[in-house]
Amino acid sequence: MGTFAIALLVVLASFVALMIGLNVFVRIRAQRMQGKPLPPLPGDVGTSIAKARTGLVYFFTPSCAACRLLTPRLRELSKKNRDVFVIDASENLDLARAFRIMATPSTVEVESGRIVQVHIGVLPPDLLQRFAS
Repeated sequence: MGTFAIALLVVLASFVALMIGLNVFVRIRAQRMQGKPLPPLPGDVGTSIAKARTGLVYFFTPSCAACRLLTPRLRELSKKNRDVFVIDASENLDLARAFRIMATPSTVEVESGRIVQVHIGVLPPDLLQRFAS
């Protein structure tokens, strides 16, 4: 194997390790938010989230491929349930920062002013079912 091939493998392995490390970091950070009180939330949407007894706060970005699959379903759900909030993180950066969102799609379950759980990526079907009724 030539020097170039070895260098290429090292670069690729480093990139993969970095991506895996970032994924783990984001998930650990999200897990640590569980059970914490809601941070101060800016704007009218933030006020509505803080007032929700039980709420689902979904963050997406238009450039996110996984978001393109989830967002229409969550938008439809938000029309039926006023405690489901669909937020474009690129347009509402202050709110995304308040929730410490580092990746999209991210969904935060809130209850009585506390963060119950943070989901990164695809949502469990039972979660959507709970907010559909």
